Amino acid sequence: MMVGLNHRTAPVRLRETLAFSDQAAQTALLAFKQRFPSAEAVIVSTCNRVELYVARHGSAQPTSQEMVEFLAENRGVASAEANGSIYRMEQQAVVEHLFAVVSSLDSLVLGETQILSQVKQAYQRAATMEAVGPVFHSLFQRSFAAAKDVHERTGLGDGHVSVASIGVDLLRGVFDRFDDKTVLLIGAGKMAGLMLRHMVSLQPGRMIVTNRTPEKSAEMAGRFRLESSDFSRLNDLLTASDIVLTSTGSPEPIITADTIKHLMKARQYRPLVIVDIAVPRDVDSDVARLGNVYLYNIDDLQRVAQNNLQQRGAKVDLSRGIIERHTADFMHWLAARNTGPVVKALYQHCRQISDQELDALMAGNPELTATQKEAIRKMAHRLVGKILHVPVTELTTQAAHHRRIHLAGAIQELFHLLPPESGESEAKQSQKNS
Repeated sequence: MMVGLNHRTAPVRLRETLAFSDQAAQTALLAFKQRFPSAEAVIVSTCNRVELYVARHGSAQPTSQEMVEFLAENRGVASAEANGSIYRMEQQAVVEHLFAVVSSLDSLVLGETQILSQVKQAYQRAATMEAVGPVFHSLFQRSFAAAKDVHERTGLGDGHVSVASIGVDLLRGVFDRFDDKTVLLIGAGKMAGLMLRHMVSLQPGRMIVTNRTPEKSAEMAGRFRLESSDFSRLNDLLTASDIVLTSTGSPEPIITADTIKHLMKARQYRPLVIVDIAVPRDVDSDVARLGNVYLYNIDDLQRVAQNNLQQRGAKVDLSRGIIERHTADFMHWLAARNTGPVVKALYQHCRQISDQELDALMAGNPELTATQKEAIRKMAHRLVGKILHVPVTELTTQAAHHRRIHLAGAIQELFHLLPPESGESEAKQSQKNS
């Protein structure tokens, strides 16, 4: 379930009043856990939206109105004042909405990428507070994959047509923060300066400029108040960097696959993103084949620039289609998670009956040889599998997700199966894996 408001449903005054700081969100999540200990919860709060996501488990779970009241009371607002601006969603609608939000289809500025980072922070905060379990670990991670898929396949967030700006824009889709990143700029010409100007706006933790001509790199470093380093230390600089921007006039590649390969151990195999806008290229194309290395060259950037000329409407339609597919995949997973224990219990029940009958058959026919007994056992097991194949396939892959829950319940009742085990251990394992 989800309740929330955004820039389309609520004035800025109400959004500001209901907004949560990081500390306020932590306090609210703690209060929510105390009130509904078996529910999962995530609070997403930005300048344009406040949303409370809840996954309900077991009994004594919040209703949508209780969720609205919780939000309002927590921020000192009368629930009656918030009610007119609140939207409420359940089941698949929640999944599709979250995927659209993270993919920036529901943003004030269509295609902006900041929302992805904000939702990631909200999820990580809830995970740290142990307010999420197996359902939301899977849901939010899937939402980030959906957003990545949308932006990579549609170019929805691309707003520039210059190669330099697009090169830096690509980094936003790779990293959700830059204050802990080291950026190396190789080159001191006009294009390098343009990339640097865009890169500075991301406020990385450390920026280093190097060039074959020390005076040029020193001048550029002084202009942007950055570090300057000697070109002879290139390997050391590559080892220390997370992002490399390069644009020199070298006729030959200055970074080869062998160079990066030999440095990866010293880098502790951290991801390395390289944006090469030089012509000829500064980076050997084989570098892109290395693990944990992401290389964008001038051709890649020009293709993105061409995509920027397409109509936004086509991008939105394509994005919606991608989100629909991710939503369907998640709903299949959710239904399978609910029905999986029932399927396991059904197979165990039928095989137990089969084994009991086989034991009785073998005991009453001692003249059977070992080979004959084994053949009979295999036949009985195949028979169980074939009888259950169609109903299990219908339950786990064919039936709509909302029907699976009812079918699973019917199977439990008809075969007198024990109810599925509590999801507590699964939740712990999911948190561990994530």
